[in-house]
Amino acid sequence: MNVDLSNTFKDGRNLLNTWKQRYSPSEYPYKVVLNMFYRKFTIEKMWPIIINQSYPTWQKAYEANLLKYGQVAQMEIVPVLESWIQSNRQVGMVKFSDFQSFIQNGSRGNADALRGIEYTYLLHRVLDELIILWISMVNSGETQVNAITKLTRSVVKIPTIRSYAEIESVFDQLGAEKYLQSLLLKELAGQL
Repeated sequence: MNVDLSNTFKDGRNLLNTWKQRYSPSEYPYKVVLNMFYRKFTIEKMWPIIINQSYPTWQKAYEANLLKYGQVAQMEIVPVLESWIQSNRQVGMVKFSDFQSFIQNGSRGNADALRGIEYTYLLHRVLDELIILWISMVNSGETQVNAITKLTRSVVKIPTIRSYAEIESVFDQLGAEKYLQSLLLKELAGQL
């Protein structure tokens, strides 16, 4: 990938550590998945608001998109998050029920389930950061395809992307998981 998401990874890792200390071992798996969905619902909700905005640079767009993210998260997602989780509403490519067995097993102390939840949370942090960067690049005048190429070094031919789920699928297919793997290896080597 052509971007450095090590700060996104570190922030995700720090949040996991914070939640591990804040919540009981039985609550922790649920809270991690809940926070993953909080981020995903926020990006999906803000999509129609920000996708057609225009800014002189991707950096200005990125700042504005992060500001909008904070507003949407607090004002529009916090009040409905639990009900959307309970109704198993799909967001992007996932539904909360996709994680039920991991949550149940993790809350019983299953280490593999906990690692799976944490890994999935970090993967979605990487995916969602790529999406915000991509939107910001499009906001500053890049074509959708050129923004993908700049972020991934992959040359693709795709139809117009019209939704959060579509761009999430593109980045998932273009190797967001490989990028996460490289960040995990750097962490193990003490380079992060």
